[in-house]
Amino acid sequence: MSKINLNKLPMLRLQRDIDALMHSRKPLAIAGRKSSVLSAFYFLRELPPDAPPMLFLLHAPKRQTRPAHERNKLKRWMREAIRQSDEMKEAHRILAQENRQALILIRATMPPSADCSWNQIQDDVRIISALLIKKISA
Repeated sequence: MSKINLNKLPMLRLQRDIDALMHSRKPLAIAGRKSSVLSAFYFLRELPPDAPPMLFLLHAPKRQTRPAHERNKLKRWMREAIRQSDEMKEAHRILAQENRQALILIRATMPPSADCSWNQIQDDVRIISALLIKKISA
């Protein structure tokens, strides 16, 4: 089994993978209910050959966060929170063992502010990771 490394975050790039996620996604965490500023959706499938067990799509909508530098900041925060999350590494390990792949969409629901800070993003990624582990272990 390969070493778990989320330093180079595997991102969803292929349109067919994005379409599969959008068509068959299931809610993981909705902002305001289970998490505070991030929403997450996921789709599980068999692990394709030579593919990572987790692929991410990070989204900061222009409608809610107008300046591009604010959207980029949110995405940087989300990437770094995922990299630092021990729970996300555990989910990666479980998926690799079970030969499954998770396509995960994480969306910011508000611009950076007092209510949407680095600490809040970090906490929400922890919550999303724990929920993902529950879903893939069930």
